[in-house]
Amino acid sequence: MIMASAFYKFGYQSCKLSGPGACKQPTATAAASGGNGVHALATITRRNWRCRNMATTASGTTTMAVAGRRREKKDDVVEGEDEWRSYLAPERLEMLRQMEPWVEEHVLPLLKPVEASWQPSDLLPDPANLGSDGFHAACLELRAAAAGVPDDLLVCLVANMITEEALPSYPSGLNRLEVVRDATGADATAWARWIRGWSAEENRHGDVLNRYMHLSGRFHMREVERTVQRLIRDGVIVHAPASPFHGFVYVAFQERATAIAHGNTARLVGARGAGDAALARICGTVAADEKRHEAAYTRVVGKFFEADPDAAVRAMAYMMRRRIDMPTVLINDGRHSSGDFYARFVAIAQQAGTYTVSDYRAILEHFIRQWGVEELAAGLTGEGRRARDYLCALPHKIKRMEEKAHDRAVKAQKKPTPIPINWIFDRTIPVILP
Repeated sequence: MIMASAFYKFGYQSCKLSGPGACKQPTATAAASGGNGVHALATITRRNWRCRNMATTASGTTTMAVAGRRREKKDDVVEGEDEWRSYLAPERLEMLRQMEPWVEEHVLPLLKPVEASWQPSDLLPDPANLGSDGFHAACLELRAAAAGVPDDLLVCLVANMITEEALPSYPSGLNRLEVVRDATGADATAWARWIRGWSAEENRHGDVLNRYMHLSGRFHMREVERTVQRLIRDGVIVHAPASPFHGFVYVAFQERATAIAHGNTARLVGARGAGDAALARICGTVAADEKRHEAAYTRVVGKFFEADPDAAVRAMAYMMRRRIDMPTVLINDGRHSSGDFYARFVAIAQQAGTYTVSDYRAILEHFIRQWGVEELAAGLTGEGRRARDYLCALPHKIKRMEEKAHDRAVKAQKKPTPIPINWIFDRTIPVILP
């Protein structure tokens, strides 16, 4: 999905590395092992983590923190609004309309027919097929395997699942994009059919993860479910909310991030990790779906680079300067503000290895290669050249941030802070915080 998995669908967040108001500290975590073998994790402070206050209260009531987040959304839209609104010019929107036959031929085939698609009941015990005794035995087997999964991976699994379960926010976001939107809910355009088909495939991801969690007995499901409800209620922060150029850059990045997060989770809980084969199969299956979806959005943005490289590279730089946030950036457990809780979760995910700042950098490097950003020359304006140069320099800057965060973590030699997580019955995860 579009997770990821901000949190993971997290890149987690790259800092504004240039321009007015640029952060001066890294906005991601970095893991390090000190000489004593203790795993050190350098996370950002709350101030540096977002560079702006976007917190919501634990209770969800309207407060000054909520108002601050709303002001931030407004400020983000206003900042550079003329730039992204230029993408709504008639000639650019006409280009998208003319792409529809290409979408029909090259994007829609990446969806699978319902009859050929996996369903949650294929991956989990099904009483209709097993009978009551067989179902009971299969559930006991599943619970025994789940018992060996470490708590930090359980927390990451919850965040992965919540990202998928927040699906209602995602097609509504795509339906704000000019031209490609499904205006009636049943449009016959290739763009609209893609949005609906993609949403239908994504819908299974939250279902299968939720059912596994319910059957495993390792989670406080009421707390998890309340977190899902809060996230859907609070929504997703969107930059350039009507521009397909910017929107598809975001979704391509997020789909790759989500595939990586689910794939890493599958590896860590599998036979060479925690030994939960059922969960590894589930996460691997979801990751494969995300890779197909990534391929679709990558093709679309690649077509943008072919048709209008100046517009495409500027849109990509616009989004990277504002950070590719995970859709779960507003996640909260009911006790903390969303920003405060998300920062803690980012540290846990980095420490567990399900999604790291190195993954974020690798995704950026992948798309720079995939879309031929370094080779762009013909047709670029001065702004386009500056956007290209910014993007090509960004991975190195992020790597330097990782190294500096590593050095600070080793030098500080901080002790882990126990973080209680209500999703796992208030058991604590020890994490090194700034």
